[in-house]
Amino acid sequence: MELVNPLTFNPEIVYVFDPWNKPDNFNKMHCHDFMEITIMLEGEAYYQFGATEPVIVRAGEILLFNPGVQHSEWQAPETCSHQLHIGLKNISLDGLKRNFFPNTHPRLTLGRYQHNVIDKAWEAIRELNEEREEFKLMQKGQIIQILAYILRGLTEQHASMAPQLSSSEKRHQKIVNQTIYFIENHYEEEITLEKLALDHFVSPTYLSRIFKESVGMSPINYLINIRLTHAMDLLKKGKNTIKEVAKMVGYQDAYHFSKSFKKQFGLSPSAITPETEA
Repeated sequence: MELVNPLTFNPEIVYVFDPWNKPDNFNKMHCHDFMEITIMLEGEAYYQFGATEPVIVRAGEILLFNPGVQHSEWQAPETCSHQLHIGLKNISLDGLKRNFFPNTHPRLTLGRYQHNVIDKAWEAIRELNEEREEFKLMQKGQIIQILAYILRGLTEQHASMAPQLSSSEKRHQKIVNQTIYFIENHYEEEITLEKLALDHFVSPTYLSRIFKESVGMSPINYLINIRLTHAMDLLKKGKNTIKEVAKMVGYQDAYHFSKSFKKQFGLSPSAITPETEA
């Protein structure tokens, strides 16, 4: 069963960090609006999932928290743990809710793929610590491999697979995924809601509704976020003027671009300082 369309699968990395947790570490019950993978690399820690009894998670174990899954974590006296945490958004799997993986429980059992995930986790940490040229690209590739190994493991453990969407929900998700793919690859062009809807032979109102239900914002607001995120990256590089950056991300009016940018980030484009190259 293929869950990933390589054409539209482009996960966004929210964070990657690998803390050493000391005996007094405690994280209260919480959840995320994105997906989080936790990999126990060394030591052990207590985890509680919702109202269930706490369990000890030991080195070599893998947790995957879908959006909204309540969990807490703490260290027992005289223990510590080294963990890798990966936050991810923009996850699209065929037949599943956006940003969800098909596991029914946070604690994963991946069989022969368990060690593959652990090995890739250590590779990602090395990239994180060394920060060599294009380390973010390398790290993204490693994380995509981690996701692929998790999917392989879950597929072999059929009992842990969550039910898929209905036929109509799958159609909605396909339209949303293809719309996102188009926006991410053509954001610098002139894009309207009407054009996006026409590409899928649906009405603008219908597209806007199913897109917002899946992503949490309208297609046009998603387009604005993509444009401004790319603009921020370009401004940090310091190689183009504000007017040039505005045109590069699809804005013909530099004033309108500056106004949107400040609304999004709380800073004007001129306040962004170029990053210093090592």
